[in-house]
Amino acid sequence: MIIENIDWNDVWTIRTKDHLECGNKTECASIWEEKEAAKKFWQMSQRDGQKRARETIKSLNLTPDSRVLDIGAGPGSLAIPISEQVAHVTAVEPSTGMLEVLQENIDEFGSNNITCVKKLWEDIDVEKDLDGPYDVIIASFSLGMPDIRKAIEDMQAVSSGYIYLYWFAGETSWNLHSKKIWPKLHGREYCSMPKCNILYNVLYGMGIYPNMSTFKLGRIERYASIYEAVDDLSSHFSVSTEEHRSILAEYLESTLEKDGDGYLYDATSTRVKIWWKDK
Repeated sequence: MIIENIDWNDVWTIRTKDHLECGNKTECASIWEEKEAAKKFWQMSQRDGQKRARETIKSLNLTPDSRVLDIGAGPGSLAIPISEQVAHVTAVEPSTGMLEVLQENIDEFGSNNITCVKKLWEDIDVEKDLDGPYDVIIASFSLGMPDIRKAIEDMQAVSSGYIYLYWFAGETSWNLHSKKIWPKLHGREYCSMPKCNILYNVLYGMGIYPNMSTFKLGRIERYASIYEAVDDLSSHFSVSTEEHRSILAEYLESTLEKDGDGYLYDATSTRVKIWWKDK
């Protein structure tokens, strides 16, 4: 195989399609349709992620006059604090639950310079749905678009400055666990989402030679019981039946590190920040 002839966007599309067809919804907007799940995510981000948010925002090229586009804004973990430092934020978020929590947070924090757009990025009409150009565009762990080249081209179409992409480098803890337990749960092999190596090659093929830096992100979660762990981790493994819960409970019992009467789950993983000045 001649490396130069590989269409890395096709590789990304195939990997994404395989991931979705194996039954996984962890990286999909659909798992955040329920407001309760979105609220829990927001509470976790406030408990564990405020430091990361501050560090992320500090590393962005923001000014008081900046117009920012946040793709996959979720409950506003970045959009809310960013709005305090810039002129305007457009938050694109497809999930009903996340958008409801985001709107509540906008009201609570008085962030009247945030505009919300309820759409998947791949469904966005950059001329009709957005009010570009944007000085800063951010997609933070929201790159589950099947056609990543088109997604980036649409970002470029409304960019007048910097584009920041955050994604995964190497296997995550839930990927490693899923590869072991997926056949028992779902009767098929697990396929993980494409990682940053493929993303970089797509960008390179587009004539984009970005900056890259890696960092660790995540936490060690302690559960008082296996059943508490099952309740919290079920969505990661697309668990939906009592039979699935029993399989997951047995797996976690034999896998998780014991901590006194409880259990430890290592949810840390290596991530990557990819950025460039577009214009």
